[in-house]
Amino acid sequence: MKTLCIKSKIRPLTILFGTILTLASCGEVYDMNGYDWEPDTPPSDSVFNREIQILNLGDNMPKGHLPLDKEDPLFFSLEKFSSVAIAYRSSERWDLSFSGTARSAIGGNNGKRPGFGHGTSSIGAIAVLEAFYEDITEVPEEHLFQQPGYSGLDDQGEFGTPMGQAVYTFFGNFVRESLGQGAPSPEYWHMVYPLNKRLLESFPKATSMYNDIPLRPRTLVIKTASGNYAKIEIESYYKNSLDPLKMIRHRDTPAGCISFRYIVIKAADKRFGFVERGKKLTVNMTTGRTSVSPTN
Repeated sequence: MKTLCIKSKIRPLTILFGTILTLASCGEVYDMNGYDWEPDTPPSDSVFNREIQILNLGDNMPKGHLPLDKEDPLFFSLEKFSSVAIAYRSSERWDLSFSGTARSAIGGNNGKRPGFGHGTSSIGAIAVLEAFYEDITEVPEEHLFQQPGYSGLDDQGEFGTPMGQAVYTFFGNFVRESLGQGAPSPEYWHMVYPLNKRLLESFPKATSMYNDIPLRPRTLVIKTASGNYAKIEIESYYKNSLDPLKMIRHRDTPAGCISFRYIVIKAADKRFGFVERGKKLTVNMTTGRTSVSPTN
């Protein structure tokens, strides 16, 4: 155990200052109000008009970026394609937060409304659209954006919302049961599936748990904290697992590692793909590697 030795002749103010320095240097001490101890850097123009894929967000997090517990959110900057330290939760530095069951609850940063970014200049919002990612070519009308934005589980009774981007299977797996192979074994219980094209193609007969309506696609369009736009498809909530048929609740594939793809455009563009795109960029959070696709 380290101790702080201070001579009695030192003034109280000096003692207090020295104590603060010692506390700051021992352990991980964060300013939860988002004090900017590091200068922010502007995003590069190379982020715009290209597809960016993030694999396993939540795994191998940088120091200071990992939430204090499973209920606290992860923060992510779309324009800098990187996670954001939790100390900056009350800042303009992030665009998306992931929390709740398997991090399936998604929030946007709008500093003018109550939320983590409240009191900042952030102007973020979320629109949840019933459409496939590839089919969204324009920014939706302004009245469709929620401020501050929020999206969670889809049509899950009191646990969800009419327009969420994921489904939760509870005790069982109504998604896999649609294959007609009988009741799934317990390792398929309590699964969270994003409502994307790959899921609907893998389980074409799957219906909602509550009303027998066929599952519908969901794509998010985000207004970033700075006012640009991004369309986002959540691909998985399980580490190293993008195929819905192979997703399983196993120790080797823990839930809460989010994979998703997106395209950011500048606010004035209004159309996705209107400007020639750069090559696809993939960021693997587990390995820490960033790669560029050889083709667009």
